[in-house]
Order: sequence, then structure tokens, then C-alpha cells
Amino acid sequence: GNKGGGVNALVTRIHVQYTNETFPEDLMFTETSDRSNFQGRYILRHPWKGSPNECSEAREYFKNYNRMEETRAKNLANLTGWDINKIRSKINLKELKEDNTPWWKKVWK
Repeated sequence: GNKGGGVNALVTRIHVQYTNETFPEDLMFTETSDRSNFQGRYILRHPWKGSPNECSEAREYFKNYNRMEETRAKNLANLTGWDINKIRSKINLKELKEDNTPWWKKVWK
């Protein structure tokens, strides 16, 4: 595998809003010989709408996502004094069902 060296990358799109007043010329990309590493960041703003039953990773995704949303809801309730149940309802937060089965009992299923 790659040990931190440069890799071929292709920019397929970039999201920028500008007007003639704020940026009078269109954006242009130029190929460069500079192979310095760079890092991008992707922020997930819209959760995946698939089914938790598609695979074990999907179940884990929804479990972690729901925990994160529950934490956000609790933080909002604590900061504002709003009713936690109304917040949960507004964001359509599903009830967390924790699996408390010991790991060793899941091994032979």
C-alpha cells in the first residue's frame, strides 16, 4: 500500500458560490508538477438512507449515527431548556436499542 506518498488525484467538482462582483473570472484548474501531499475533508450533512439490515456495517453505522444524534439532542435540550422528547420528535430520532449481549455469546451465532 501507499506509505504516505503522493497519489494520482482527480478533482471532479468543486462547490463554490460567487458572482461577477466577488470573483470576476471563472475558476480554472491547472495541472502542476508539485507532488506535495494535500488533504481534503468531506462533511456528511445528509445521513445515508439505506436499511440497517443490508449488512453488519450498516447496522453499526445506524447505531453510531443514532448515538451521535441522541448526544446532539441532549446537548440542545441542556443548552436551551427545551423538552428533549420534542427535540427527538422534531429530528425524527429513533429510540436507541442497546444490544447488551456479551460479546462472547455473539461469537457462536
